[in-house]
Amino acid sequence: MNSRRAAVVAVIILILLASALFCVRSYNERFHESEGQSEIGLLVGEQLTEDGFPNESSRLWVYGNANEDDVIDDADVSYLLGVLSGDNPETVLSDANCDGVVDSDDIVYVERLISEDEMEVFYVDNYYRIASVSWPVERIAIGYCSGAYVADLTGLTGKVVLVDETIRDYWSSMSSSFRDAGCFGATEAPNYETMIAADIDVYVVGYCDANADQISPSSLNPVGIDVMFISTSDNSGVDIPNENIDRSVLMFAYLLQGDMSKTYSYLDWHDRYLDLMAEATSKIPEDEREAMIMTRISALYSTGTYSITGKDNTNNIHAEWVGVDAVGQHSEMLTKNYQDLNLESLVMLILDSQRNGRVFLVDNAHDGMRHQYDLGACLEADAELLSQLEDVEVVHLGMAREMGNSPLYIVEMAFYVCTMYPDVAESIGLDYTELFREYFQLFASEEYWLNLDVEDFFLVLQE
Repeated sequence: MNSRRAAVVAVIILILLASALFCVRSYNERFHESEGQSEIGLLVGEQLTEDGFPNESSRLWVYGNANEDDVIDDADVSYLLGVLSGDNPETVLSDANCDGVVDSDDIVYVERLISEDEMEVFYVDNYYRIASVSWPVERIAIGYCSGAYVADLTGLTGKVVLVDETIRDYWSSMSSSFRDAGCFGATEAPNYETMIAADIDVYVVGYCDANADQISPSSLNPVGIDVMFISTSDNSGVDIPNENIDRSVLMFAYLLQGDMSKTYSYLDWHDRYLDLMAEATSKIPEDEREAMIMTRISALYSTGTYSITGKDNTNNIHAEWVGVDAVGQHSEMLTKNYQDLNLESLVMLILDSQRNGRVFLVDNAHDGMRHQYDLGACLEADAELLSQLEDVEVVHLGMAREMGNSPLYIVEMAFYVCTMYPDVAESIGLDYTELFREYFQLFASEEYWLNLDVEDFFLVLQE
């Protein structure tokens, strides 16, 4: 093909693409005038199986994200044009209007998503079900530290009109909006009448709860309130690991129409440090990995049993990502997210799990902004409890529970690296205390963090 012919072909292709997009936009205008498509949202409520998930590398599991990257933009319109022409493979998220068919209507729907139209937006929630939320979103109810931290990060505090008891009691200093908001009660037993009276648009659960989550949609959907099961926290009574906190952060921001520029800045920051830590710790030989056990109940307030994190607990997953032998991920004694052990069983677990004569015991207590317990006192009590152990060295670490249940989990992983692999941390210039401050400097919406003491969040018991 000579250069002149190639130029002519290129022009023709551009004309065809422009014509297609013009038709799409023209049809879009007609669609605003008459929304008669009753099949829209037909798939809502469908449970996805693992082989039907969107691309795992994608963090924006929203229908219309046809090329399954982290943004919905004109590239998705172009991708859908390629799907219709047969040039691109159909993806899970290509069906933008969730009617079960990928066709020209989906291109119209993506155009509406890009323009942030008044519309239904479809997505995959933390139960891996197809769900929807109505735009615009102006008034929301949120719960637990996961909701507080993510709303703060994603620029959504101004939309919060109701909070749960934990935000009211422990995290209200994060935002004037939280202090002014009403309270809907506990995440496990929310007051639906309060939510209805407050005229909220969306109730975002603090964490998935096996009992309440069966009731919330039927109580709120009939009066036009959406229930969104997207959070960064471990779940209660639900056997689904919540390992994709970065995905939850982006979904939270996009679906609730938050500050996307700030959210993408966080994801860049997140990726930079996660990649740095994962790369450095990947070089640690298997037989040199440090063993970590995490307890959720200190000897300070235990009644004789100790809640230990087990299989697919969020904290264990994070520890494994940075080269730690998280005992809960493989121990036959710890097959659930968390379970109770008596002292004898805990000692047996420590002895069986030691690596090179050492175990790191992390007390995952409610300190931090919550200040329900004091990390220092918890660690001292744990050390006294296990002081008679002679065959293994127990290194006592403390971490506020909210760190693993929030966007600050990057600092959680840095804490593991700095305390368990100090040489690795030094080689990459990693300091968890500096990273802790950096997060708030970059992403906090108010200056509450200036009064925070890092030792309320992360602590190493000194001998």
